[in-house]
Amino acid sequence: MADEISIQTKLYAAKGGAYLPSVTRSITLDMTGADMGSWTQVIGTGSDEALDIPPDVTGDIHVEVFSLESEGGNYVQLSNATGGSFSGGVFAKLIASTSAIFVIPSGTTIYAQANTASVSVQVRACEV
Repeated sequence: MADEISIQTKLYAAKGGAYLPSVTRSITLDMTGADMGSWTQVIGTGSDEALDIPPDVTGDIHVEVFSLESEGGNYVQLSNATGGSFSGGVFAKLIASTSAIFVIPSGTTIYAQANTASVSVQVRACEV
């Protein structure tokens, strides 16, 4: 089959007379793998923790992470490093009530840590 994956993004902003025009980008992709998963996970503040990607979802994977935190609440940082190297590997900050979509390369673990209180996230992943 073809076109099993559909990704759509949109960004618009306006303030003080300046604006970014609304642009929606859509793409459909072939899925070479067959495994996928959706789950919620509580991200704590004490130390970083790996996203619980199901073991059957392997290789390069598309990942969407959505913060279930109320707008104005705590944020979550995402990193490709753990322990004392976590802050040096931070590549994204997931603000409350927002989402991020990215591809995790094969063999890479993504770690997360909440800011000042635990944050629940919903994660969805599928093989590329």
